[in-house]
Amino acid sequence: MNRRRTFALVAFLALVAFCSVILTFVPRIDLAAALLIGILPAGYDIWDQLFRRSPKSPE
Repeated sequence: MNRRRTFALVAFLALVAFCSVILTFVPRIDLAAALLIGILPAGYDIWDQLFRRSPKSPE
């Protein structure tokens, strides 16, 4: 895994950790829903950009 992927994953894990700390200290259902609305698209974007194979260019 190259440095770019590593930093992207570390940043995403930091986002998830930060949101889980917020949710631990303020346990509300509406806050959990708002955090999921932010985390799920970010997780999909990480998966799409880092782990999906790009199509090979015709040579």
